[in-house]
Amino acid sequence: KFTDMTTPKRIKVLTELLGLSEVKVISQRQHQGIGVILHQNRRHIVKDLPWGEQQVFLEINRRQFKCEVCDKPFSEDLEFVRKRRTYTKRLASKIIEYVLENDIHSVAKKGIVTTEEIERMLKDASAELPNIKPSGLKRLGIDEIALIKGKGNYCAVLIDLDTSKLLAILNGRTQEIIRTTLMSWGAEVLSQIRVET
Repeated sequence: KFTDMTTPKRIKVLTELLGLSEVKVISQRQHQGIGVILHQNRRHIVKDLPWGEQQVFLEINRRQFKCEVCDKPFSEDLEFVRKRRTYTKRLASKIIEYVLENDIHSVAKKGIVTTEEIERMLKDASAELPNIKPSGLKRLGIDEIALIKGKGNYCAVLIDLDTSKLLAILNGRTQEIIRTTLMSWGAEVLSQIRVET
């Protein structure tokens, strides 16, 4: 059961509220028990940031092309969605913020994304982080994220506490893994970090 609330004025407002320059909303339906689906054209559905308590799904026409050289088909790249992902980049960023404040299990319980999607988001974020020494780092936060609650599977995250900038997501939380990463930054970076009690 759904409510169709498609009027030109409302669609224009929804496009502006969505705030994705590549997407023009052409219709919107409120699905009872599911959330809001905004239609750009058809077929490819991705999750986006919720509007209040409502989940939002974008139904996007990701156009298909053929390579003139090799004749292989490929889909167009969308700036706001990573390849082979079913959620927007901005949703992934917000979910990672939630995970850093809580844990994967409690974030997944909200029903917006699954634990598998959260783990994928963390891996993507880790791969996108520049592998360079942090500059101006004064206060380093080291935290852990439970990948699967109660299974002893954790990863460590390193954060600049002054800027709340994510510096690294490590494939584990052992002292050796953390030490190796910190030592790779060098004595100059490490000597700037203040120890507070």
